[in-house]
Amino acid sequence: MKEFAMSLSDILIAVLTIFAGGLGYIIREQREKIRSIQNQLSDKKYKVYNELYAIFFDLLKPQKGTQKKNDSDVPIRLIDVKKDLFIYAPDVIVRKFLVWNIFISNYPNDIKHIKIFLELFTLIRKDMGQNKSDISEMDILRSIMRSDEEFEKLKLMLM
Repeated sequence: MKEFAMSLSDILIAVLTIFAGGLGYIIREQREKIRSIQNQLSDKKYKVYNELYAIFFDLLKPQKGTQKKNDSDVPIRLIDVKKDLFIYAPDVIVRKFLVWNIFISNYPNDIKHIKIFLELFTLIRKDMGQNKSDISEMDILRSIMRSDEEFEKLKLMLM
């Protein structure tokens, strides 16, 4: 029979290699799990932000004469959005939404809520990855308005 001799250093190297491989696997799995959670969070935020935009535009349509006003479902939709914002959105967006929500509750006929909401639009864009965007609130407002004259009139009212 042949004798097989192993030194302590050979055993230690083998154990450390197995340990490093196992640790690498665990780290890779954790990274994948974190990436999956981040993707799910991003999807949820996208849906809640999209619903928030939809509510705003639904409120704006009657003012532009494109749809009959139907406010009956807006409070329910706002409650759902508020709930989801508290779960998924960063603090700065939640706070700006609350400022807007309180303003429209306290001053229902004041169109200055549009300025607050436009600020919320830009915060949402930044949260969704557009950190370097130079689109301003006024750029968004201009895209909503039908004409430059209408834009300038509303812009003056908001200032």
